[in-house]
Amino acid sequence: MKRMKMGAVLVGAMILSLLSGCGKSDNADVVKEMQKQYNKYVTLDESAYKGLTYTETHTEVTEDTINSDISNLLSQYASHTDVTDRAATWGDAVNIDYVGSVDGKEFNGGSTQGAGTQITLGSSGYIDNFDEQIVCHTPGDAFDVVVTFPDDYGVDDLNGKEATFKTTLNYIVETTTPTYTDAFVASNTDYKTTDEYETAMRKKHEEEYKESDLNTDKQNLLQQVIDAATITQYPEEEIKQRVQEVTDSMTETAQANGIDLETYLSHYGYTSDTFQAEVKSSVESYIREKMVISKISEEQNITVSEKEKEAKVQDLLGQTGLSDVDTLNKQYGYKDEDYYFMVLEDKIIDFIYTNAVAASATDATADEASPASAATPDAE
Repeated sequence: MKRMKMGAVLVGAMILSLLSGCGKSDNADVVKEMQKQYNKYVTLDESAYKGLTYTETHTEVTEDTINSDISNLLSQYASHTDVTDRAATWGDAVNIDYVGSVDGKEFNGGSTQGAGTQITLGSSGYIDNFDEQIVCHTPGDAFDVVVTFPDDYGVDDLNGKEATFKTTLNYIVETTTPTYTDAFVASNTDYKTTDEYETAMRKKHEEEYKESDLNTDKQNLLQQVIDAATITQYPEEEIKQRVQEVTDSMTETAQANGIDLETYLSHYGYTSDTFQAEVKSSVESYIREKMVISKISEEQNITVSEKEKEAKVQDLLGQTGLSDVDTLNKQYGYKDEDYYFMVLEDKIIDFIYTNAVAASATDATADEASPASAATPDAE
């Protein structure tokens, strides 16, 4: 019932996960086959991927981050009480049931089916004016909530329509949060004091940010290289095949949920046409990256051994918690060529990064403020 703001992000992620599993080759020398297929269509000067200059990403650990850690810790040990003897007000967490209808007809996804759902009044994410019609009601009240779906809600049958939700306020949830003290920290964490806990959290985030910043820098450099490449021809048959494979997989997912593809896509704000356009764009971006990586691998004589491929398989098994490669292949649609490409991609990205020149954000700021680059005021 929430407005589907994450539709494009979610479906986009699904598309990318499906793309990584496309492909049919089981050749032992997958990298050479890739080079043979793609490289004649790629023009890329060595200077476009060696000796690049970039500004290092550096994410600071803020007080807001530490405060969020503290808040999350306290919430783990909070106690909750169901209250039924007062009216609901803004900011309350409430448990409700509802059944929605448009023109007297119930619609898919518009009911809690008696299971109850908890929302916080004022920040539920539900349609505008939904929350305010619950405020001032007392648990046990049954009432109508009347709202109008936005014109761009993302479901054709609901866009711009007025809907009535027959609603019951079950109870209000009051939360009691413990006090953040040395004694609390010592009793509920591996640390003895609040200062020790906060220092540990700061260190943890610094390590996480260091890794994520490095990945950001590497991906930015890769994108810079991809943008610099000239592709004279794309493998259109491969693009069509991959688009069809993604579409088929999504159709199977829809059918497993008991609906057709068009209805399934509508839940994420897509029509068949916009979905096909999204898939085609994602496929083309994926293949462009693959072609560029293939080109660099040939020019720099970078390849992938069977041992490296097997190490990647074991790494993925560890990440997914799966026990064998057959299960991994079945669940994610992987084939041998996918593992080879994953390793090759990592090696090319590392090559680009190793051959790049980092300029810290401080250096970049200093350059901008230096006398040589500063504007000179007119003499009077």
